[in-house]
Amino acid sequence: MVKRLLFLIILLSPVIFAHPWSCYHGNPQRTGLSPFIFGDSFEIAWTYNVGTQISGSAVVARGEKIIFGARDGYLYCLSENGELLWRSPLSYTVWFSSPALDDTFNIYITDGRRLFKFDSTGRQLWSWPSHNNLSISHSPVIGQDRKIYFACYSDSLYALTPDGELAWARPLGSDVNSSPTIGYDGKIYVATTRGIGNWVLWAFNPDGSVSWAYPLAGEADFATPAVGPDSTIYVAADSFLYAIRPDGNLKWRTTLRTRIQTCPAIANESTIYVNAYNLYCLDARSGNIRWVLPGIGSDYCAPAVDANGNVFFGSNRVFYIVGPDGLIRCSRSIASSQSLFASPAVGSNQRIYIGHMNGNFYAFQGYSSSFVSEHKTISKKSFLKFLTLPNEKEIFKLYDFSGKLIKINSSIKTLPSGVYYLYNKKYFQKVIIK
Repeated sequence: MVKRLLFLIILLSPVIFAHPWSCYHGNPQRTGLSPFIFGDSFEIAWTYNVGTQISGSAVVARGEKIIFGARDGYLYCLSENGELLWRSPLSYTVWFSSPALDDTFNIYITDGRRLFKFDSTGRQLWSWPSHNNLSISHSPVIGQDRKIYFACYSDSLYALTPDGELAWARPLGSDVNSSPTIGYDGKIYVATTRGIGNWVLWAFNPDGSVSWAYPLAGEADFATPAVGPDSTIYVAADSFLYAIRPDGNLKWRTTLRTRIQTCPAIANESTIYVNAYNLYCLDARSGNIRWVLPGIGSDYCAPAVDANGNVFFGSNRVFYIVGPDGLIRCSRSIASSQSLFASPAVGSNQRIYIGHMNGNFYAFQGYSSSFVSEHKTISKKSFLKFLTLPNEKEIFKLYDFSGKLIKINSSIKTLPSGVYYLYNKKYFQKVIIK
């Protein structure tokens, strides 16, 4: 119990006192676990149209400022109400990179060529290197030593000081199409993908020396490692999910029989989730699959988990909340045939933020179970009369059982019997129409 409490203090304290979601997948261990509760039902609070594709994930800074890069080559900062606070130019497009925030609200992000540092107002402090010869696809991470680590697509791991000086660089022998991860002991983990060398999960010490290297049976493509509460490293390679002990020895290996191109989410010491077109729940101790939700996921959207254990992830067209029991709690259409590459970022005010390749950035407002009132049964005639009453001061919305929006404060003449959800700012009520 003491060990578990110590883990929670180590994991959650920096998030609570610094930023709600400080880097890709929430924290330097890439667990995807938030200390905040989002809820088991949600609304689209607002959307912000960037006018270009968004494939990188967002971060949430203290004060609920949302920061993300887009493929137009700009870094954006929005308020919690969806207002543009500032945008700053980069040198190239942002492929799949998320920013990383330090405790003093400096922002580090890679575009396709460089690592940039900005202050909280969007003022550029430096960029590295001066040339544009690097090829970078994914996110930086800040180590316990305050160094900033990122991987170059063409085979190297870089460490820079907060002043923008190169501390060291190490060749990895093959390409890298994912982000590095920081362990609780300060080690840096990074996995390789296509290229001429072998596929490997590397463990580096903060001074740049190799701690160990574990051979993988496939490409770790888009598969950023995640570190569990016992320091086990979870990493995907092709259809395999590995659990590697912190000494570099294999704990277990499981095949999901489908290509895995996301980072696992770690809910606790015994439960992990993987989105690989299907959503998988696995036992972190054995690798055994507990349950599967087939055909509702995305190839690239890494799931997030809130403090109640609910799981959040998207497909190309729909965003989902799934309970720890494997049942879908709620879903909302985001109506696009384009791919979803970004992963959700969980805020501190029951909000989730995510960008889409359709050019829209979404803010979802969650509601906890205590906010959802008991259901009521009403006759169809009485309910239709209620829906047609003029009420300009109160905005309400009506959804069917699948989560499809039916109406917003407008008259409706016919309504089949069934289960509906009625929303306004005070409650989210289940209504059974007979």
